[in-house]
Amino acid sequence: MRVAAETVVPAAFATKKQNILSALAIPDKDYTDLSPKGSVDKRIRELISVINRLDGAVTTSSCAGRISVFLEGTKSDEDKDVQEVSEVQSLQVVVPGGKGRGGRWLFVSHDPVNEDLGNKSMKELCGMSTQNNMLSVMDPSGTRFVRFQFEPMILHVMTASLQHAQPILSAAIHAGFRESGVQSLKNLDDVNAFPMVAIRSSGLAFGSLIGCVNQSDNGEIRSLVSEEYLKLLLSIANDRFDANTVRTNRLQANLLQTGHKQKTIWEDQEARRERMKTEGLERRAKLRAEAGDSVSSTRFGWNEEVLIEGLDLDP
Repeated sequence: MRVAAETVVPAAFATKKQNILSALAIPDKDYTDLSPKGSVDKRIRELISVINRLDGAVTTSSCAGRISVFLEGTKSDEDKDVQEVSEVQSLQVVVPGGKGRGGRWLFVSHDPVNEDLGNKSMKELCGMSTQNNMLSVMDPSGTRFVRFQFEPMILHVMTASLQHAQPILSAAIHAGFRESGVQSLKNLDDVNAFPMVAIRSSGLAFGSLIGCVNQSDNGEIRSLVSEEYLKLLLSIANDRFDANTVRTNRLQANLLQTGHKQKTIWEDQEARRERMKTEGLERRAKLRAEAGDSVSSTRFGWNEEVLIEGLDLDP
């Protein structure tokens, strides 16, 4: 199969991909990563397999989407202006306290949550006290807030080249992940750095402050909103999860089409040299053959139509 030079997968990328795939092949009970969950979400394992079967592509981090409740940590003078947990920290790195010192996850689910909680209240589900709500916050800048959030699916896909990145990015955007883009472009001169496709959508994401730590009451986590409001947030989050699943399935279908159309194969430098040499010899032989036929026809002045007309075809 003929391979365009710009779509050849470098050996350095092939090595990185193999190392990542070897780690993903570890049994679930033994596998762990740096995400808060510590493993690959079941809801997108098939999608990840589809991507990792593509030439020149491999997933490096992922989240199927999640509903979470997060308690902020204490704020130092340097991070008082930081309002959100960074995307990389949120998905890839677990640090003591998360946002600020002492922050922690009160609830996380990578699947829709059953809205029938039985005897359990939403306040309990969110890790807050069932006591009366806080009526006001005296010092917002020094208060540790509790945030309810829904975050849609996000994937990072390392690619061997911009040519490999383009169809993946196109598939993501057409699936509804319109904030997707290509990162790491400033390192393209580095032979060991490769373009990274970030597949994401902010349109489905939402969040709300729902509680805070009552500093005057032994650090108890108290709600700022009603039980009914918390149920409304959960209902909205479940609806967003459904929309997220539709987009994820559409992305998987688009990438399957990309796999069918893909025509690149891997070859190292020596194989590429031999292929180009063979193709050059074939082109030279073809040109010589065409030139020889032209000379013969001109020299003798023969013409197929003349020869046929001169034949006696009657029995």
